[in-house]
Amino acid sequence: MTTEQQVIKQSELLNRLVIDRNTAEQVGRIEKLWLDPNSHQVLGFVCKSGFMGGNKQAFTWEQIASIGKDSVMVNASPEGQEPTQPEQVANIIGYQLMAEAGNKLGKIVDYILAVKTGEAIGYLFASSGWSGMVDGTYLLAPEDISRFGSKLAIVLDAAIEEPQQYTEGMSQKVNQAAEFFQEDYERTMGDLKSLIRGGQNLTEQAKEKATSVAAQAKEGAQNLAEQAGQVTESALSLAEQAKDKATQVAGQAQEKIVAPKRVEKPMAFEESDTDGDE
Repeated sequence: MTTEQQVIKQSELLNRLVIDRNTAEQVGRIEKLWLDPNSHQVLGFVCKSGFMGGNKQAFTWEQIASIGKDSVMVNASPEGQEPTQPEQVANIIGYQLMAEAGNKLGKIVDYILAVKTGEAIGYLFASSGWSGMVDGTYLLAPEDISRFGSKLAIVLDAAIEEPQQYTEGMSQKVNQAAEFFQEDYERTMGDLKSLIRGGQNLTEQAKEKATSVAAQAKEGAQNLAEQAGQVTESALSLAEQAKDKATQVAGQAQEKIVAPKRVEKPMAFEESDTDGDE
């Protein structure tokens, strides 16, 4: 499967257009997902089409070829598959959450799943104001829920000691954080689930990673600059040495130049007075 993002909310998939990749025809729109809550796994989904959505067709998660912003591409079987819901599947939206101590925590309103595998990696619930929780949406890891029933789920008391509040847009921040852990899919999902389970702020994690990457890049640039400075310094030193050598050679050459000899005029002999006495 190819995908533009690592995780997505269940509510973001509902009513998304479904296209058969083999025929390039619209199959319909996603009506509901088939989640097995006790294994935290989405097994498939039901697609609706026709007048008032009367035509139904089911797809397994393995039949999904890709999930984009506007549509889901599937490899549809020629005869189609009747939407026979597996027994272990439950629609958990609206489930009441109960603490082990017997206190009401709120109701499940959505969940986050891994696009590639359909694994549920986080459950969102609206707080009922228990134990100082302010109104809003909170995030639970799958390991925080000990058991799902037919209408409610039991949450471990340790999981709600420091509840993590979910803000709008956190799924996008999760995807941004995932970009820094792209060595392999398993590590990416492990890191994301650890962030959810540990109640750490995803934005801060992404920011810290970005800061670390930027620091490494800056250090690398400084090292290159220092190396370049050393090269420049060496080049200048060589240039100075070459200049000195050239000056020395020129001086030596000048000293060896022979100056032209001065031609001396012949000495004039004076006439002897003896010639006149004869």
